[in-house]
Amino acid sequence: MMHIVRAGVASAVLAVVGCASTSATTAQQDYTYEMGRKCETPTTKLERVAPDGKYWIQARGDAGLASTEYPRFFACMKEQFQAQPFLEWARARGRQVTQAPAVSPTGSAVGSSLGPITVPAWKVGDEWQFAYKSPTDSGTYVWSVNRVESLDGVGHYVIRTSTREILYRVSDLAPSLERVDGVVVLRDTPPRMAYSWPLEVGKTWEQSNRQERPVDRTTLDRNSVWTVEAEETTTVIAGTFQTVRISWRNKNTGALLYEVWYAPEVKQWVKIREVLSNGQRERELMSYKLK
Repeated sequence: MMHIVRAGVASAVLAVVGCASTSATTAQQDYTYEMGRKCETPTTKLERVAPDGKYWIQARGDAGLASTEYPRFFACMKEQFQAQPFLEWARARGRQVTQAPAVSPTGSAVGSSLGPITVPAWKVGDEWQFAYKSPTDSGTYVWSVNRVESLDGVGHYVIRTSTREILYRVSDLAPSLERVDGVVVLRDTPPRMAYSWPLEVGKTWEQSNRQERPVDRTTLDRNSVWTVEAEETTTVIAGTFQTVRISWRNKNTGALLYEVWYAPEVKQWVKIREVLSNGQRERELMSYKLK
């Protein structure tokens, strides 16, 4: 008897979209196939893998064998995903998920000085796909500009990722609010000034704000300082981009909270390195689509 079971590549995979690839299969497919080969047995095999990395398995044998093989296979795959997160796997192979242009829309070649960088205009339908890893999990997700919404009388872009919506102020891309399934889970008052436009090397800005998490019933008061540290040519899974590196620090202690590499060509950051209480979380751009 043949049993076919569908399983996700990892619980951390939040959302995915079909994206162009330089080969017949996507990076997510190749990754899952490689991890799966380490877990297969003569009776249990990967049946197929979808472009987004979701997979199906088949077990040959009686129902009793299948009932033990399914949990064993899933546990093995979880171990493989943890041992070699997708982000590390893709970096090691130099795998690009999309062909990134060598020249920006303004005609500025990669490697030239960026000069003052102005706030980008996002459009409904713009998408960015990211891979991430942290001390506890790893996976991929997509940000897409779903609509423009008024919040307290101010225009905000609504970024959708699975059931989460993140609202960014149109005028400066300051994040204001997050919702999950329509419920507010995070609010920054005032909106957090992650950027101060135009961006130029050496520019510094400060802000005091409060972050509220109504569901968790917690608040956090922050005194922050940001600095545009340098212009850098940055290579990520999606390709090589001219970026500015911005640091975010606790103004009171000087502790680094994150470093972000913003690329005007992409209208978005291409890499973030965050300092968490239990270690570092890294995120990289895998692909993008601009309207």
